[in-house]
Amino acid sequence: MTFQQIKYVMEIAECGSINKATQKLFIAQPYLSSKLKELENEIGITLFTRSNKGVFLTEAGKEFLSYAKPLYEQREKLLEMYSGETREYPLRFSISSQRYPFIVQAFLNFYHDKNLDQYEFCMKETGMYEVIDDVFERKSEIGIIFISDMSKKFIGRVLEWKGIEFEELKSITPCVFFKKDHPMASKKVIKIEEMAPYPYVVFEREKGAAIDYAEEIALHDFKHSGKRIIVADRATMYNILSHTEGFSIGSGILPAGYAIENLCSAPIANHDGEMKLGWIKLKNSPISEEMAEFLEHIKKLL
Repeated sequence: MTFQQIKYVMEIAECGSINKATQKLFIAQPYLSSKLKELENEIGITLFTRSNKGVFLTEAGKEFLSYAKPLYEQREKLLEMYSGETREYPLRFSISSQRYPFIVQAFLNFYHDKNLDQYEFCMKETGMYEVIDDVFERKSEIGIIFISDMSKKFIGRVLEWKGIEFEELKSITPCVFFKKDHPMASKKVIKIEEMAPYPYVVFEREKGAAIDYAEEIALHDFKHSGKRIIVADRATMYNILSHTEGFSIGSGILPAGYAIENLCSAPIANHDGEMKLGWIKLKNSPISEEMAEFLEHIKKLL
């Protein structure tokens, strides 16, 4: 087995087509097919199933790639770090987070405090599934996620299996958030059932991710309301909420200057403290001094 063969498997899985993978890799299809067959013969499993809709990883293929992909990416990272062209930064770290504006605020507070001439920061906003994977694959030193009473059993098993630990920052009462002139905006507390007539705006989940990975805390079944708007990023979410009677569910923390000014939030009745906001890291992997400072900035905002 070679790293090149692993790359081929990654590209085929990403494209869902051997033909499309050959175009990205700039190689001939017979060559790619032969290399795939050689790998399958060597490891004794079938990696892909083929249909008229394309090629898909088998269960064995998914398991193989879950081990092989991190190895390939770590190799690429090592080559980058130790090549002659690599720049040495006095400070570099990477964070993955679910889509929370106060995390951006904490990061910028940290950034202004450090006042360095050279640095490399990577801050990534994405869904919970990918946050966990980023930490597992060492792409990010820490991840910021929430766990609810409903999801803690499932997510807890996932974290345990991946050797990741969760450290709670704060228990938060979930809130509905919407525009300031929304018909429900005058209410101090919201009963979640009262939101059923309005469009429910949610972030899309990664392909195949369970409901437990949802960005919005699951308190009520809105699947059959007939009014759902699915978005991929926070800016789109805020714009839709600002110009419709839509709503979403989350922490309700909307810091001035980091969220659209005409949004507001109200706590949901009978669900006190059900959101456990926290950070994750690999077990037995200490965080850097700078990352500890960043976490302190988050705590100050909470």
